[in-house]
Amino acid sequence: MRIREVELLTGLNRKAIRLYEDKGLLTVERSENDYREYNAEDVSRLRRVAVLRRAGVSLCDIQLWQDGVISGREMLDKRLAELRDAADAAEDQVKLCNRIARVLGDAGFYEGLDVDDWQDSLLAEEEGESLPPVNPHALLTLGLDIGTTTISAAVLEPTNRRAVAVYTVQNHYNLPTLQPWERLQDAERIYGKVKRLLDFLLKRFPKVVAIGLTGQMHGILYVDANGRALSPLYTWQDARAGEGSPSACERIVKETGYCLSPGYGLATHVAEAAAGRVPCATAALCTVMDYTAARLCGVACSITHASNAASLGLYSITDGCFDRDSLIKLRISPDLLPAVTHDAVWVGDYNGIPVAVPIGDNQAGFLGAVLDYRHTVLANFGTGSQVSLLTRDPASVACDPDIEVRPFLNGEYLVSGSALCGGRAYAVVERFFRRYAAACGLDDKRQYEIMNRLAADGLKNGQILPVRTTFCGTRSDPTLKGRIQGLTEENFTPEALVAGTVVGMAEELFGMFSRMPHDGITTLVVSGNAARLNPALPAALERVFGMTVSVPEYREEAAVGVALFSHIAWKKTNLHKEDTIP
Repeated sequence: MRIREVELLTGLNRKAIRLYEDKGLLTVERSENDYREYNAEDVSRLRRVAVLRRAGVSLCDIQLWQDGVISGREMLDKRLAELRDAADAAEDQVKLCNRIARVLGDAGFYEGLDVDDWQDSLLAEEEGESLPPVNPHALLTLGLDIGTTTISAAVLEPTNRRAVAVYTVQNHYNLPTLQPWERLQDAERIYGKVKRLLDFLLKRFPKVVAIGLTGQMHGILYVDANGRALSPLYTWQDARAGEGSPSACERIVKETGYCLSPGYGLATHVAEAAAGRVPCATAALCTVMDYTAARLCGVACSITHASNAASLGLYSITDGCFDRDSLIKLRISPDLLPAVTHDAVWVGDYNGIPVAVPIGDNQAGFLGAVLDYRHTVLANFGTGSQVSLLTRDPASVACDPDIEVRPFLNGEYLVSGSALCGGRAYAVVERFFRRYAAACGLDDKRQYEIMNRLAADGLKNGQILPVRTTFCGTRSDPTLKGRIQGLTEENFTPEALVAGTVVGMAEELFGMFSRMPHDGITTLVVSGNAARLNPALPAALERVFGMTVSVPEYREEAAVGVALFSHIAWKKTNLHKEDTIP
């Protein structure tokens, strides 16, 4: 059938149908005269897409569902979560539209716009998530970020740092646990999701020349001689190394002098070895991104970048390798650990495309979010939060249990401080307000939009309670509690509490920043969705740090950063080639 008949059967105009074809949601055969010939399956598929679009499901997620990267349940659960988050915003938008209509009146407001114009405008607005079209001659690289709660991907034109596609899917592979301090994930299922997402992207962007990976640091899993997982992923949030007396962390500092926090890979290993829980066939331990890269390339986990090696602990910054003497003191075989590289090298290739050695997500996020490395400090907010800046001299950093020196690139280092709560502190307060609303018999819905308005009002009016947001403790003192001070009859208000929370989140990072070598730092970049969704957070950071704050152009900075890193590896291998392809 021809497109006119398809328009009648689906209710879509031809521009919408062509758009969905361009996005790869259906493939249409052509007749001998080069006319598109649609069939009944095409009509059914377009009807499904139309229904999902009416429900507000993004084209990105429809693409992922049709290609089997995510399930229909995942797709709809994500949309339902978005609708819950947007409920309060929608109420505001309705009120605003009514106000605009009253101001403009009916006369002339719709003049010159017919039905087709409105539909085209609506399509353009709906597809605002789509990034600019790809330059057909541009070299592309692809970055993947295996986060604690999401897996993200960015396809990049690296020479101008232009993202041409950004996708995010849920990492919901947490495993049930028996102990409150356990935090485990299914590494094999994570690998499967990454592979499906990668296949999906390579099909749509066949001119990708290099692949990079990053992900959650500190965590480990055990693998056999063939690089297959023998254990779950023990994530950075796993606290088994802090349990018992003496704990694994206490043993490590007593025997080696290294202060490792619970969640660091080798601290977790010491705890598991002491309990006799290391799998018998274990040949090595590795991070989840090293595991995924090795699986994609069909090799064993034999190499890791210095940024990941340092995140496991017992790593000597001055020597640039694991501290062999400390490993032996703790009866850890050095053979368990991969070789360390400081360079942008290849792990192998996936379907003929080289895969760069993974780097840590802190380093990848800095690379993807910051333009002026020398004069910028980066604040990143996720479940936790981090403050990071660049240094050439690791010896300039004073000994501080809350601040680390981490390998970066080209012989340089990141000085980083991490807060355990970060964005979770705001979630603690949201949970308080939600429980109160439920107790009042109101709908159990997220309170973030209301809290964001309250925070902005509190900052504007100077109503800010002193809140210490260490609800989860700190790396150096996991027993430290949060605190609210200075309560009076007048200042104990919702806006003062929420504004105090965002200021407290900023102050926790500033406390670490002030103890770093920060001469010459003039700019603060804040990354993470928390900063984009809550304007009060950048405002609080600007207030506390005393610097102008900027937010990166693209989301998923770590995926963008590791796509840039894979380009560095590609350039080293292809010095004679230009950054364009025929």
